[in-house]
Parts: sequence; C-alpha cells; structure tokens
Amino acid sequence: MKKIRASLLAITGFAALLAMPLNAQLPDPLPATNSFAPPVYASNVVSYSAGLGSFYFSSDATVPSVISTWNDGAINLTSILGYNPFDYAGLVKAIYIGETATWLNDFGYMSSAAPGVHTPLLTGIDSETNAVSGYEVYIPHAAGETLDFFLNSGGEGGVFHAFGAINDYSGSDLSLHTKWTVTQVETTYIDANGDLVTGLLDTLLVGFEDARNSAAFYDADFNDLVVAFQFIPPRATAVPEPSTYGLIGAGALLGFVGYRRFKGSKSQLPAAAA
Repeated sequence: MKKIRASLLAITGFAALLAMPLNAQLPDPLPATNSFAPPVYASNVVSYSAGLGSFYFSSDATVPSVISTWNDGAINLTSILGYNPFDYAGLVKAIYIGETATWLNDFGYMSSAAPGVHTPLLTGIDSETNAVSGYEVYIPHAAGETLDFFLNSGGEGGVFHAFGAINDYSGSDLSLHTKWTVTQVETTYIDANGDLVTGLLDTLLVGFEDARNSAAFYDADFNDLVVAFQFIPPRATAVPEPSTYGLIGAGALLGFVGYRRFKGSKSQLPAAAA
C-alpha cells in the first residue's frame, strides 16, 4: 500500500490527515514499546527461517503474493487447533513476519481479564527501523482468560483484531480486516510436563488490512502487517496443572511463575537468555 497512499491522500483531499499522529486511532496514544526480541532458543532461529522464511518481507517489493490467497472469514481457534487454547493456562507466542504499511501502526493485545485495556507490544511499526522478521514475544494467560491481538492504524483506519473482536474506532466499518492460514513449524518449546522439546507446532499466520473499507485507498491486500501465532503448550487429551510449566527456557523467560504476578505488572516475559 506504500506505493499509492501518499498520492491518493493529496489527490482526494485527505492531506489534512498527514498532520495527525500516524498511530493516533486509539483515544490515548500508546507508549513507545518494542517487546519483540530474538528467539529465546537459538534453534528456533533456524526453524523459523525454514518454516516461515518464505513469508518474511519488508516492503511492497518483497511481499509474498500467496498472502492474497489465504482464508477469509473469522478465525475459530477451536476448529483450527482442535481445542480452545484459552481453556487452559499457557502462553501465546507472537512472531513478527513483515509489514508494508505507510502508517506507523501499532500492534498489541487485549485480555478478557482487563476489558478495554490495550497493551502495546510494538508501536510505530517500521520494518526499516524497529521490526525484524522472526523476532518473537510471549504473552501468558490464565485458564479461562481470552487474549486477542490488534492492529491500531492511523488516519482512516481503526483498531482491527486477529481473533474476532469487533472493530474499534473504525467508523461504520465492521468488516473483517484479516486473512489467515495455518502451517506447521518445527519449534523448540516447553511442553505441558515442563520438558524442553522440539517438534512441529500448528502456527497461525494472520495478515491485517489497516484501512477502513470506505477509504479511497482501501486495497484489501492484507499485508499491512503479518504476524504468526503459536499456542504453548499444545494440548492433547491430558490437562496438566499450570505448575508443570516451570520456568520457560530454564530461566530465559522468567516471569511465567504465576498469573497473579503477570496480572499485576502486565509486562511481557523477558525474552533473552541469560
């Protein structure tokens, strides 16, 4: 969308939008944040490159055309994964893939434990300065706590969600602003028994469109931001106690020792090995 948006703003009389903060769709500007970091486990650098590298991009020139063929429609995690990951305590891992947006968009999450609170994970997204394909961030959740992830875009945009929450600050546009697909990626992670394992994980890729469907430059390319999600630990038939998770990464992700601590601080888990 970078190629056409600047000229269309001028041609159609939207130049006044340029005087607005570029990530000001939410009433209260989000604090400058970048919670993404290199993978905690070094083996995942190689694994992500092998399993997700074909989707990495940083501009219109390098965006994979396959994104336009991804699934339309609401994301139903139970249908995709075979279970609802939010029925259990666990982690959602977000992996940054790429972006093409001219607006300096924000990415973050909301929790059912704190309705109306937008927690930023990456603000002023710019693939040339602060966003790196393959970097990750972990968000813990308690059993029964639901998370949804959002794109906050400026101008004639809105706050658009990954997992089905209704659009916010988007005028009359209530349409879905995502396309998605699922792939399996070999990943090292802590399983439900607290063991460090490596295996294939279902990985949900979500592409966002950042403009309202009423905007003159709306193009429904769904590559303004692309993020991958993994749900850890994956669930089968057994439902272990949350205490079996242990410390993620043997100290690398200190902080997932209890939901109360997370709820009090609302900070993401440290994402760098000691």
